[in-house]
Amino acid sequence: MAQKIQSKSPKTNNDSPNSVMTMYVLDANPFEGIAGFQLPAGAHLAVVTSQPETASAVARTVGKRFRGNSMVVRRMRQLARAKERAQPTSAVNKAAFEPDARSQAVLQGVRIAQNDLKAAGGAFDLEQVRTLLHGVSRQAVDKRVQEGSLLAVPGPSNRRCYPTLQFNRDGTVVTGLREVQDSLSVESPWAVLNFLAQPDVRLNGRKPIDVLREGNLQLVLDAANRYGEQGA
Repeated sequence: MAQKIQSKSPKTNNDSPNSVMTMYVLDANPFEGIAGFQLPAGAHLAVVTSQPETASAVARTVGKRFRGNSMVVRRMRQLARAKERAQPTSAVNKAAFEPDARSQAVLQGVRIAQNDLKAAGGAFDLEQVRTLLHGVSRQAVDKRVQEGSLLAVPGPSNRRCYPTLQFNRDGTVVTGLREVQDSLSVESPWAVLNFLAQPDVRLNGRKPIDVLREGNLQLVLDAANRYGEQGA
């Protein structure tokens, strides 16, 4: 068996400008029957072998048309370098950076939550909330978020955004948000938003935020306490 490699050869004193080098790499001993071997006109023979006596025997057979190991080794190195330039290999295992199924599920959860936010009317930024709350300080807004009476979710560049669904038409915050957040078994603000914005079978298909806006806090608290139960 032999692998054929063919390419233009570098010009030497005995080569034509467009000479072509054809190499055969064999996986067996090709020299056992070399006696009497005749090369085609214009052809040369080169041998790469770890057995110098074998190369010498071939050289005696083909005479001046024999080229030594160094020429072939040099040409093979040139071909290898050209292949590396044409098809550079990367040392980085890209597969190692692909998120697994669990991570994909987390990402999908955030996307769903963002869709909830969009469907619920989007969100205000900090300055807009300060305006709605009659110019209160940033610290006052942060305090309300920490105590749970105001809901904030991560926005672009990880800046807090405040879902609009928690505000009444007059700009005040819906009463009861703190108690609802305390009753929920989740900590993620996205999960809190999901509870408030989605129709709930425990509320006859109504959205908890709408029931809360009507002042029916206890009904929403009952639903919050059962949030996440199987089949609920």
